[in-house]
Amino acid sequence: MLAFLLLSAASALACSVPVFRYALEHWEADPFQAIVYHRGALTAEQQKQITALKPPADAAESANLSVTTVDVAAEMSPDHAEIWKQQPQDSELPHVVLRYPRSTGVREDILTTPLARAAALNLTDSPVRQEILQRLGEGQSAVWVLLESGDAALDDGAAKLLQDRLDYLMGVLTLPELDNQDIANGLVSVGQDELRLEFSLVRVSRKDAKESALISTLMGSEKDLSEWTKEPMVFPVFGRGRALYALIGKGIRAETIEEAATFLIGKCSCQVKEQNPGIDLLFTADWKKLAKGSPLLDRELPDLTELAKTSEPVTVRTSPEGTVVSMTIPIPPWVMMGGMALVLMAAGFLWKKR
Repeated sequence: MLAFLLLSAASALACSVPVFRYALEHWEADPFQAIVYHRGALTAEQQKQITALKPPADAAESANLSVTTVDVAAEMSPDHAEIWKQQPQDSELPHVVLRYPRSTGVREDILTTPLARAAALNLTDSPVRQEILQRLGEGQSAVWVLLESGDAALDDGAAKLLQDRLDYLMGVLTLPELDNQDIANGLVSVGQDELRLEFSLVRVSRKDAKESALISTLMGSEKDLSEWTKEPMVFPVFGRGRALYALIGKGIRAETIEEAATFLIGKCSCQVKEQNPGIDLLFTADWKKLAKGSPLLDRELPDLTELAKTSEPVTVRTSPEGTVVSMTIPIPPWVMMGGMALVLMAAGFLWKKR
């Protein structure tokens, strides 16, 4: 009974929107940090270079990048002082340190470079990222980025295996059926017919200078990825430029590809983004426009416990022969809370028995 109550409560809090679509509409991309260390006043040219690091605030497209200038000749915050201490003491100033969003918990630098070079690199945009944006904006479920190893045989083999498996999965997997209540509550702005189960592949050479910022971000997104530079890597990218965990070398196989794909098109648990796998990437984009902007996107999401209160009555789906196919039973909040209380009481009892 306890197990039933817990499973029922969990299903009541879940929604019918696929993960990739929910992420595109509701998961804001976390801001990366670009810290510009300098000494004394900045010249007009240097100010221009700092401005070039990201689009202006009033631009239609914005980048998930926060730019901060820090004068090393003045008093610095403890965080900025610690980061500066880790930089080579002969660093050319102004000096840019690009770091992951604080929410990731990753404290390593993505790259450190003189300001002039950072401005030229175009940290927030690149041809591959433009291609990813276009495909996600067209409604694709995810774009699978293959970061090549440089070994043509390994890379071509990984690309073929990945493409073949994605083609197969697109033929056998199915998207969840959207619930009318989820649409009414603003959890999704499109109808069932507008959802697409589609995956695609894009290959990136590690020697591509235009993609150096993207490559550095991917390579630092997980601990120890730098130890696998001679292996191809695959990163499924979905939502607002969020990369799922990496598949590496022999780990790029049918089972792991299917596991990632099934997660991406499965029903979203509606948990906060940070409780789901993946890490945001740097993009310059108008995500709401790409998500086919709708007034629903500007609505505040309802409290998940309220969804349980407003659930529709018991819904029974039957086949043409009259056989019951599925049944949806709304779970009242008091049942969910009672189930949790019973679990805690049972756990306390078992602990005493020990």
